[in-house]
Amino acid sequence: KEPFRLFHLADGRGEYIEYHYHTFHKIIILLAGRAGYAVEGERYELAPGDFVLVGSGSIHRPVVETGDYYERMVLYIAPDYLRALTVGDCDPSECFRQAQETFQYVYRDEGGSRVRPLFQALAETVRQGGYGAALLAQAQFTELMVEVNRVVRGGHRVGAAGGDSKVVSLLQYLNLHLADPLTIDELAARFYISKYHMMRKFKEETGYTIHNYIVSKRLLLARTQIAEGTPVLKAAQLSGFSDYTTFSRAYKKRRNQNKSCQPGRSCRR
Repeated sequence: KEPFRLFHLADGRGEYIEYHYHTFHKIIILLAGRAGYAVEGERYELAPGDFVLVGSGSIHRPVVETGDYYERMVLYIAPDYLRALTVGDCDPSECFRQAQETFQYVYRDEGGSRVRPLFQALAETVRQGGYGAALLAQAQFTELMVEVNRVVRGGHRVGAAGGDSKVVSLLQYLNLHLADPLTIDELAARFYISKYHMMRKFKEETGYTIHNYIVSKRLLLARTQIAEGTPVLKAAQLSGFSDYTTFSRAYKKRRNQNKSCQPGRSCRR
């Protein structure tokens, strides 16, 4: 319901948070302390200045040990608002799209980039308020997103430090083939693994069943296409639903589930 919202958080609780996803984009930048982050099955070790791009629909969770100090800024972004900032060939949502298409989610604030100072300037404007604060914050947000995209285009990526290779490969395959027919038997054969072991390991690593993961991703893909002007029936077909009835049933079921989600919290099914 807002174009963006910025949080500055610091603690050492290290509470366990399960994999979840949002319908908005999110950027997390580590300011100080020690933390890891897991996105789509891969775990990253963060250094101060590293930032994580979590696009709409990407499952993720922080990995923080109890007692480890963890100071970060978290920026929530409405996808529609970000796309509306596009000027010419400069689409500020490109960084999230690239992260999801290449499965590279963490980048290092190095080489003279200004990502961290711009985060801090935006936070100061939000904190101080006053005359023109909203307008200034919009300008600073736009500048920040341009700089984030420059870092991403510059290839300053951080490699993953861990993750179950089979589950990661399966997650990446699913994301690349959402519009294709996908069955448990076909997936098990493709990855040379028992389907029962595959289903158990996937749920163990992500907290999702394979079916729920696929349906969630397809619904989010359809939602994006509809927001971009694609007719509902065509969006359903392009997102991998076999027919409109299947799409409508899945959409209504998810909508009813989400009515029980508390405002401001992530949805995890």
